[in-house]
Amino acid sequence: MKRGFTLVELLVVLVIIGVLIAIILPNTLRAIRQANTKECASNIRAINTAIQMCYTETRDWGSCDTINELVTGGYLEGTPICPFGEDYNITGDSANGYHVDESTHFASWPQAETHK
Repeated sequence: MKRGFTLVELLVVLVIIGVLIAIILPNTLRAIRQANTKECASNIRAINTAIQMCYTETRDWGSCDTINELVTGGYLEGTPICPFGEDYNITGDSANGYHVDESTHFASWPQAETHK
């Protein structure tokens, strides 16, 4: 007598694996997207904080208007990289100050989640 798996047994295993992938994959992709969104929002907040710290210390908006100046000035540890591949653009003017343009990253700014 030959030993082995029948075609039906192999098909059942493949169907079970397919169902598991169909359940797990969307949740995994959603979790990755949420993590990337939170990382991007965190980077934007860090850059905005660095801009404010730079201005508080120098009282000169002109020395706080690029990410490179914030990095070389020690206000950021390194150049933040957006997980979505977008560059962080600092906008504003020397009269009203500068900030990161969130509209290039989010249609609506992600709100902080409340934990109950």
